[in-house]
Amino acid sequence: MLDYKLVDGDIVVSGGAIDTVVDQAATRQRLVQKLRLWQGEWFLNTAAGFPWLQQILGQTPRPEVVSSLLRQLIEDDSGVRNVTELDLQYGGTSRELTATFTALLTNGQEEEFEVTL
Repeated sequence: MLDYKLVDGDIVVSGGAIDTVVDQAATRQRLVQKLRLWQGEWFLNTAAGFPWLQQILGQTPRPEVVSSLLRQLIEDDSGVRNVTELDLQYGGTSRELTATFTALLTNGQEEEFEVTL
């Protein structure tokens, strides 16, 4: 799968041409985008993204609920067959959630990810 290369959310242009990413790099980039997008944030598809406001913030969700929601979002990606490992670490003082997971991709390779949310 082909996608535009992004750095900090911006499309990368080199030598007057738009850079692209393919296969595992495209899947990695797409998953990071999906996990960092808040559901309802993108006006063209308000169902896209993670339901931070709808199901997490301001509530006291159990860790297994958060894991289940993350796993579902990751496994819904067209480049992922399934998640083989998922670990969540919450930094209380920094208020950041770090998701570390291993996904079996559709090309048969396993890829490890770490995304701070």
